Amino acid sequence: MRGRKLLLLALIRPGWYTFPVLRRLYVRADYTLLALVLALSVFGTFLVASATRHVLTPEGISSSQKLAVQIVSMLIGLGLMVLIMSVDYSKLLSLAPAIMGLCLFLLVITLVVGHAIRGSTRWISLGPVHLQASEFAKLAVILLLAFYLSLRAEDAELSKPRILLHTLGLTAAPALLILLQPDLGTPLVLFFIWLVVSFALGARPLHLGAALAAGVLLFAVAWHTNILRPHQKVRIVAFINPDADPWGAGWQLRQSLIAIGSGHFLGQGLFQGSQSNLAFIPDQETDFIFAVVGEELGFFGSLVLVGLLAAIIFRCYVAAVEAKDTAGRVLAVGVAAMLSLQLVVNIGMVLGMMPVKGLPLPFVSYGGSATLTNFLAIGLVESVYMRRHKIAF
Repeated sequence: MRGRKLLLLALIRPGWYTFPVLRRLYVRADYTLLALVLALSVFGTFLVASATRHVLTPEGISSSQKLAVQIVSMLIGLGLMVLIMSVDYSKLLSLAPAIMGLCLFLLVITLVVGHAIRGSTRWISLGPVHLQASEFAKLAVILLLAFYLSLRAEDAELSKPRILLHTLGLTAAPALLILLQPDLGTPLVLFFIWLVVSFALGARPLHLGAALAAGVLLFAVAWHTNILRPHQKVRIVAFINPDADPWGAGWQLRQSLIAIGSGHFLGQGLFQGSQSNLAFIPDQETDFIFAVVGEELGFFGSLVLVGLLAAIIFRCYVAAVEAKDTAGRVLAVGVAAMLSLQLVVNIGMVLGMMPVKGLPLPFVSYGGSATLTNFLAIGLVESVYMRRHKIAF
């Protein structure tokens, strides 16, 4: 309640920075993290502009429209990030069950009336805006895990199978709904968040290994019982042998590798990529935007991008280490895990080291829902970091 009052005062009072409590609070912010996020977001905006200079989708959305959506999403995301920073994260935890309930409702609505693209129903159409509830589910899972585990921080039972099963159940509910869309990438992120959070809070490796083994077994069952859709199987086959269908399932990966290889060390220049300008790479502004980086900015530009993201993830882990309680550690570790897996999987699939999954590159790929989710996540990490010590009023 106090955080909301302080935020209201900050908005209505021009000289809010003179207010002692807010001044002492914001002095504690991780400005290195904020600078990294802002730099990467601006970097990503230029890449989206380059990747969307031509019409890339059957809907005929122009490049200016996509660029405008990305810029507006970034500005809204920055505002939401500042808002979340201003509120004590411990106050937000009480809202975690309601937030998860809303996400589950939106996921069900998505399955019923969602907008389908290439066999996947992942978006709710709200006029010109497409809402992807599965992106917000990542944050809802992190909040719910923090809420649940904070209530049991004094039980000394975090390493017991019963607690692991409870937290796995909380993660599985949205994951199953997302699988029905169908979407394999986001459930993988949710499971990875659960895995890293559990390990960070003392879960036994044997129990986590059993969970991984069960996941592999479930995947095998899904493959042989046709739970996996044909296009999902085709992607996995194309990953194993892209030359088996070079003009079909293997086309995207082949063009991506050609683009990256043509970039050499310094690239062809921003807005000058031949593959990206001619739209040879499907989804080059979303899932395959790293191919644009490799082609236009080369190895050096790719290294800078990876370095920025790695530094952001590192700062999230620093916030987790310095957090004052279990809830803060879970929030910061969960966000770090979410960003880490998306970084590894996105770049891995573009380089042909992993099967193609619909996972965007954080703060870089085009997408309003993903952009808002990432900024909200950083806002949570900053809230944890700013309150790592008690503020003297």
